[in-house]
Order: sequence, then structure tokens, then C-alpha cells
Amino acid sequence: MKIKKKAYVVFLLNYIKKDKWLFVFGFFTMILTSISYLIDPLILAHIIDKSVPNSDMHDMLLYAIFFLGLIIVSGILTYAQTIVMAKVGVKIITRIKADLFNHLLTLPISFFDKNQVGELIARVESDSEKVKQFFSQFSLMILGNLLFFVGMFAVLFYKNAHLTSILLIPILIVGISTRYLFKYLNKFYKKIRVSFAEVTSVLTEYIQGISIVQMYNRQKSVYKILEEKSLMKKKVEIKAAMIEYSAWGVLDFTMQTLFISAILWLTSPKIFAGTMTIGTFIIFTQYTGRLVQPLVMMTENVAMIQRAFVSLQRIYSLLNEKPEDYFRDEKYDASFEKKIEFQNIRFNYKDNEDVLKDINFVVNKGETLALVGASGSGKSTTIGLLCGFYNNYSGKILIDGKPLTELKMKTWRSKIGLVMQDIFLFPGSITENIRIYNEEISDEQVAQSLRNVQAEKFIDTEKSHKNIIERGENLSVGEKQILSFARALVIDPEIIILDEATASIDAQTESKIQKMIDKVSKQKTMIIVAHRLTSILKADQILFFDDGKIIARGTHNELLQTSPEYKNLVELQFVSNHKKVVNENK
Repeated sequence: MKIKKKAYVVFLLNYIKKDKWLFVFGFFTMILTSISYLIDPLILAHIIDKSVPNSDMHDMLLYAIFFLGLIIVSGILTYAQTIVMAKVGVKIITRIKADLFNHLLTLPISFFDKNQVGELIARVESDSEKVKQFFSQFSLMILGNLLFFVGMFAVLFYKNAHLTSILLIPILIVGISTRYLFKYLNKFYKKIRVSFAEVTSVLTEYIQGISIVQMYNRQKSVYKILEEKSLMKKKVEIKAAMIEYSAWGVLDFTMQTLFISAILWLTSPKIFAGTMTIGTFIIFTQYTGRLVQPLVMMTENVAMIQRAFVSLQRIYSLLNEKPEDYFRDEKYDASFEKKIEFQNIRFNYKDNEDVLKDINFVVNKGETLALVGASGSGKSTTIGLLCGFYNNYSGKILIDGKPLTELKMKTWRSKIGLVMQDIFLFPGSITENIRIYNEEISDEQVAQSLRNVQAEKFIDTEKSHKNIIERGENLSVGEKQILSFARALVIDPEIIILDEATASIDAQTESKIQKMIDKVSKQKTMIIVAHRLTSILKADQILFFDDGKIIARGTHNELLQTSPEYKNLVELQFVSNHKKVVNENK
């Protein structure tokens, strides 16, 4: 989607206005600095044309002091401008990063399915830093250089309009050429930003999985993948740099050598004829020498702004991703008094690849529903739909007769305790992980939840405040799963969803959890996705999934009689478990 630059300007102004007075101060100092750069050649011209011929030492001393004072004031103003704009840049980009992260928290799960973690980190961090540079260094600098450029030509026209007109023509040609140059370079800057995001993504993913990389001795393979991504980025950067710096070399030679030579050639006859003063000659040579700097800086700033706009476009597009509540019409407060219904549900992650096909079932409040079947048959996807993670399905999910998409999702999710096979624990204490930083949940509630899952050893104050390292690597799989159960129970949910919750734990921990499930199922509505059938034998209803469809339903005993597929699964699992127990006893 092509977005007009006007939208970016409006976007930035919303952030600038909070610090508008700092920005105004920076703009004011920029004007004064530009004026000071214009004045000092005029002072030198006055001394050469007036003070020296008249032998007026007082006038010379006065203008010399004025010149010195101007240099000092200019330096102070430049310093103040740099500090103020750096402060503005940091404040603005801090707000942008905060808004980015806050917006990411509102996006639907489907967005994160399509975007890699490393790329999102690049957008939040690297792209934001590029935009910060725009505020810190370039936003007023380009205006200052433009003001200096215009003011300089105004003075030159006043001194000698004919000579200035001659110089203006090649300058316009150079200016237009550089504009098209950087328009051409802009596509390289976009490729560089994309390549950087890909490199960051590879680094993030493989550092997170470093234990697997080392275990299977795949360091060289991973390094090769990163090297290929880095090489692609390097090629684009080298090509862009070659074009850019070659252009600067031509520009520098043109402005510094040819222009000065042209001025000498054009002004010498006038000076000898007495129609032009040496002071005017000094002004032309000083200004022409300085002409290079603002022109180069303006074109360089344009390049930086182009890069900043590429980053700004990526930030803007991310902030304009629709939050998950955009896809809903949240009319009703969520309540669950009777039943949950799935009516003719079809769903796909990709077009024309249905993951769920005509799913129909009802679970009444207080019942235990079990979902079984092979991996990839659609069980976890069904749970994801019930949790409101996806909305692009056909059919209806009704909660007490009201469409799930019309319920207030925050209220609905507060009624669900979710325990997944892949447990995510955040860096922080055990207490913080159980209540997920919800200060309304007291320490006593956390302790009671731990008692409910028979995790008394974590109730001790010192242990409950034990820091968990990234992804809970200093806890066993069983301990992490038990804490995950405690997290689900601490909010006292009406519905408990167990998604393969016992698939990766030992028999002793599973026994603990099974006792908890038996106890809780008498008071709550339970929805269990399970490979281990021991946890669902007492379920009120079992749904057998195969290739996105429900091919059988009933209680455990009913399915043994009516479903060959379910009977086969039971026999395979229980025979396998029996052999395992026998072997362990030997």
C-alpha cells in the first residue's frame, strides 16, 4: 500500500507537538546560526574595502571584535541547537517505541504467525533509531542549510546579479541531478532495511535455539545461513555506497575546483577595471567555498531523510496494523451460564487449505469435553478459535447463544484458564509468573493456587520470589507445567482448557496433575486436548479429530464400541504403556 508523505508528516507532528517549544527553540537557534554564517564574510569585506583603505584602526578593531563575538555566539548556538534537538529526538522516539510496543500487544495472533520475532525487533529498535537521527541531526539541519543557501544567493545577487546568475545555472543542474540520484538510491536503502531485518531475525531465532544448534553440531550450518543473509546485505550496501560516494567525488571536484576557477576568471577583469572591489571578490570566493557545504549537506540530509522515511514507513505500517478488536463488534459483556456451541466452523491459515472442516459440537457448562486425534488434525486450532485468537472463520461460535465475535474479549478471556504444552515463563519471580504481573492477585491467592496443584515447595517466601531465567530454563519440565497450572487456576476461571498439558511430563507429575484435574472438573467446565488418554477417560464427551474433521464422538466406552480408530488408539497407547511399566519393573 502506497502512503503519501503527507501522512508521515501528520504522524510526526503528533509527536512533535508535545515538545513543540523545544522544537521552536531549536528552529530559532538554527535561524540565528545560519545568519551568523552569512555575516562573517561581509565583515571581512568591510574591513578590506573600508577599514584598510581608510587606515581606520578603530573601525577595523570594532569589526574584528564583532567578528570574534559572532564566532563565539555561533559556536554557543550550534551547541545549544545540537543538545536541544538530541533531547527532542530521544523524547520523541521513546514515545514512538512505547506506542509501537503497546500496539504490538493489541495485534491478533495471526499477525505474529506471519511475522518473525527478529523482524519485529528490527522495526521497533533499528527503524526507531533511524527516525531518532532524523530529529536529532537532520530535521533542522536541512532547513538551516536551505536558509543559508537562499540567504547566500540573496547577498550575491545584491552584490553582482550578473555573475550570480551565471553561477546559478550549473548549481541548479547539480541540485536536480542529486535529487534524482537519491531518488534512485532510495530503493537500495529499502533493500538494506529489509536485509537488516532478515539478519536480525536469523540471529534471534538461532540464539533462542542455541542448545539445539550445539547439541546437533550445526554451528557451521547456522553460520552459513547467517553469512548468506549478511552477504546479501553487504552487496546492496556496497553498491549504494559506490554510487553515493562516486557522486560526492564528482560534486566536490565541480564545486571546489571548477567554481572557484570560474569566479577567478569572471571577476579578475572587473577588479583590474575597478568595477568590483576586492571585498566583493572575497565575498564571492568565501560564499562559493561555503556553497559546497550546504549543498552537500542538503543532498546528504536528503539521503538521510530518505533512509529515515524508509524506516518511518515501516514503523507507520506497523502502527497501522489493525488490532484484534478491529475484527470484532464487541456488543455484549461475556457471560457463560449454559453452553458453548460450534456451528459449521471452517477455518484456514492459508487460502484454500482448510484446517477445520464443518466442526459442530456443544459443551454444556460444568461438562468435560475432550479432543483427541493425530497431531495436525485441528484440535489446538479449535482451542485457538475458542480463545478468540482468530476471527477469520466461517460458521458461528456461540456462547450462551451470542456470537463470540460480539463479546467483549477481555471479559471472555478472564473466564478461561489456559494450560499449554509449550509453557512460556517470563524472566522474574515465580509469584510474578503465576499472577502475570496482575497486582490485584494477592500473595495469598498465589499460595492457594500453588497448594491446589500440590506445589507446596514453591509457597515458601524465598522460593516464591526466586528469579526464573529466560524461558524458565532453571526449572524442570514438570515444575514449569505445575506452575502453568497454578497460573491458570489463580484467576478462578469458569473454563479450564488443557492443550496437550501432560504430553511432556513424567508419570509422577502426571499423576499429581490428574488428581488436580479430577478435583477441578467437578467444579469447572473442562476442555482437554490430549494425547495421553488417561486424562480423558471420565470425560462427558470425546471428539475424535482426523484431518480437520470430527469423525467420531461419544464417551470413552461408547467410542470403544463405535469407533475403530479410537479403539485402535486406545489399544496402542495402553499396550505401549503396559510394556513400559513391565520393562521399568524388570
